[in-house]
Amino acid sequence: MSAPATPTSDAGRPVTGAMPTIRPRRPRRARSHRRRARVINALFVVAMMLVAVWAAWPIYQDVSYLIMAAGAMLTGIALAWLGARRGWSWFTVLLAVLGGYLLLGVPLAVPTALSSVPNVLGGLLDLVTATVFSWKELVTIALPVGSYQSLLAPAFLLFLGGTTVALSLVWRGGRLFALAVPLIFAVQLFGLVFGSSAVSIPLTVLGWSVPAPRESLIGLAALLLAFGFLAWRTHLARSEALDLAARTTGVRRTPGGLGGRVRRGVLAGGVLLLAIGVSLGGLSATWATPARDVLRSSIDPAVDLREYISPLSQYRSYFSAERYDQQLFTVTGAAAAAAAGTASRVRLAVLSYYDGEVFRVVNPAAGESDQITAFARVPHSRASTAQRVTTRFDIAGYSGVWMPGAGELSSIRFAGDRAAELSDGFFYNAGTASGIQLNALENGDRYTMVSESQTEATTLAALTRPAGVTIDDALIPASLADWVDAQAVTSDGAGLAELVTRLRERGYLSHALTAPSLDTAPEDSWTADLGDYQFSPSLSGHSVARIDTLFTALLEKQNNTTATENSQLVAAIGDDEQFAVATALLARHLGFESRVVLGFNLDAATTAGAARTVGAASACLQGICSGRNLAAWVEVAAGDDTWVTVEATPQFQNPLSPIDDTTRDPQYNTEVIAESATEQRAPEANPTSGEDQQEQEEVTGPDLAWLFAALKIGGISLAALLAISTPFLVILGAKLKRRRDRYRAADVSARFAGGWDEYVDAAVDRGLADQGSMTRVEIASQYGSVGGTVLAHLADRAVFGPVPPGTGDSDAFWALVTAERAGLAASGTRRDRWRAALSLRSFARLADAGRLFTFRRRISRYVTTTVRSNRRDTSRMGERPHTSGREA
Repeated sequence: MSAPATPTSDAGRPVTGAMPTIRPRRPRRARSHRRRARVINALFVVAMMLVAVWAAWPIYQDVSYLIMAAGAMLTGIALAWLGARRGWSWFTVLLAVLGGYLLLGVPLAVPTALSSVPNVLGGLLDLVTATVFSWKELVTIALPVGSYQSLLAPAFLLFLGGTTVALSLVWRGGRLFALAVPLIFAVQLFGLVFGSSAVSIPLTVLGWSVPAPRESLIGLAALLLAFGFLAWRTHLARSEALDLAARTTGVRRTPGGLGGRVRRGVLAGGVLLLAIGVSLGGLSATWATPARDVLRSSIDPAVDLREYISPLSQYRSYFSAERYDQQLFTVTGAAAAAAAGTASRVRLAVLSYYDGEVFRVVNPAAGESDQITAFARVPHSRASTAQRVTTRFDIAGYSGVWMPGAGELSSIRFAGDRAAELSDGFFYNAGTASGIQLNALENGDRYTMVSESQTEATTLAALTRPAGVTIDDALIPASLADWVDAQAVTSDGAGLAELVTRLRERGYLSHALTAPSLDTAPEDSWTADLGDYQFSPSLSGHSVARIDTLFTALLEKQNNTTATENSQLVAAIGDDEQFAVATALLARHLGFESRVVLGFNLDAATTAGAARTVGAASACLQGICSGRNLAAWVEVAAGDDTWVTVEATPQFQNPLSPIDDTTRDPQYNTEVIAESATEQRAPEANPTSGEDQQEQEEVTGPDLAWLFAALKIGGISLAALLAISTPFLVILGAKLKRRRDRYRAADVSARFAGGWDEYVDAAVDRGLADQGSMTRVEIASQYGSVGGTVLAHLADRAVFGPVPPGTGDSDAFWALVTAERAGLAASGTRRDRWRAALSLRSFARLADAGRLFTFRRRISRYVTTTVRSNRRDTSRMGERPHTSGREA
């Protein structure tokens, strides 16, 4: 035998090493490359998530938000790393995210619940309910919300879930890595969609105006990071493909020339610049206006005020014998407020709209959906740079939804047994600086308000008539316009001030239609407090008809006398309810925006000075406010977002003339009809018609308060139990579905294989070791179960046997599986059985052996198909087929 020929060159000399030697890449270098790629992928995801955190910052604007975001992202990174490291299934990753949400939700998303153990349990319940309901609350509350209640929960859920799923996709999602980009885009939109409708102030750079610079930068950063991530993944995939080709064929990759890199760079840069230009152009067109449409723009106000009676209609009820001397609440801190220069008044309600019957809070033309008059939930504190004043309120006899306040709110804290309930029921309107309490205030409630210190910059006489103010002439009585024309004053602030002075000095104070009875009324009734007072009856209500009667009396008095002194022209009778509305309508007739405010006076000096001239309502002595201290005044817009306070209480020193004092009470005559004479009773009083309401007996029914309390406790307990048991129910349901799918498989052989897997899963959940890629018989011998060995032989015979099994055989096989599972369950305690039922080891086993299981199943199908084909061929040749599984 001749020796093999040695390769030679063209010159005939032997050549050594003619075949190149392929050196495979060292495993350490490959692992380093994969680790570096994984880190770069994580950096892109974290950077895009930081853009989402930046976009949502205006919603919260609090350090607790940054702590929550950092904790959510770190937890998401850890869960995604564990899932990739251990090969968790997506279902296991979902359960891990749910567990992390419940475990870390209270300290990160509900930090206010960490004060005590009961509060932690309540915080967990709030976290679970916030997962569903806080999204709606987030668009109905004033911004920023800080760490108020559980409103951090939506952001925590998005950041935790978004980080975990995005990293899982880019680390082990294969071709699905691109889904991480739209997923993170959705998280980034959270801050823009749930944020404020106002946009940032335009920025001018080198003569180019950028509308909404903050929103534009957010969109630009999101676009650049997404573009860079996709470009990086494309480069990574190309490099891995070339490396694989080099390792397989031995052809080494030569680095491309500089020209190719320059061309690719220029092309990528051009595409990027085009995308940036289109995006910025779209952003400029979208945010060219100072406001944008967001979710809170289309959400109707959470409070429906139509069911509440206008508080001005209840004004006279505070001057009744029962409520006149009743202590309503106590105000402390009023002295500090006066020293700071703030208006020393307590605002109960601000009524800006008039419909011809009553002054109300809601605009009757716009309805309940008007965002300007909407009362929304506010966090405990609001951003403010002005000097602040602290005022405390202790509620005594007052009860109602209209909440006493002291100016523009900066923060509020509730105390007492109903603190949490009052905090939930507090709603605030920033435009009128007034609040309401849906959980009506009761005796013993207390709260502390921090308000901004404000001073009135001008007086009523210094105002100039604004332009562009329109009024509804149908809401202005004709007698008011005639009376104004008869006064011959200017139409500016000075003329309005003179009209108000004449109105108050020509009016006469009266709080009732009949004088208080000396037998039943207390000594300190409103007539007794006025000293030498001559009673005159007056009707209640402040409708257009009632105000028309007031100005008609003034006009007739002026036309029927030659007197010019105000004290000789006293003709109109009423109190703050009528005269405040009359003053507001005077201002609107002259073109000034006005509103009526119901509240209490706190500045004794100012009130005493006013009392000497026109008899203004008395101030709250030592901060104790009772029914006698209620007052109504008018605020006129000054044109610079400030309001000028105008007193409206009429005087009581100069009574009506004798001819006017003989006014009788209204009489209701009985109309007699022929052949059927019946007596017609007086109609029931209407608070808007000027008549006193008749007392009606209360309709008492069964007291169901205990039932509502029991239902509330039961509902909360059921919700907490459901929240705690949800993960366990999910696990039990997943196992039940898996068992049903295996039992009802379309292929009968697959039912046998599924039954064997069910037996192995039960053993693994019981704590037995997973035997990996061993055969069924080997696994059964390792478990030491006789029944398991029988199951192994039957499963192998059904899968690999030449004769396919029947449906009845699979049912009998599953009966053996059920018996073996019952035997495994009976071998331990009840605690062991519960632990096995809730164990996730069987899911982890299937996740780790997923590829091996698929490979084995393909081999099984191939063997089964081959055996059956050979059997058919043998039968055709007249030979006896192979022994069937049943004969064996």
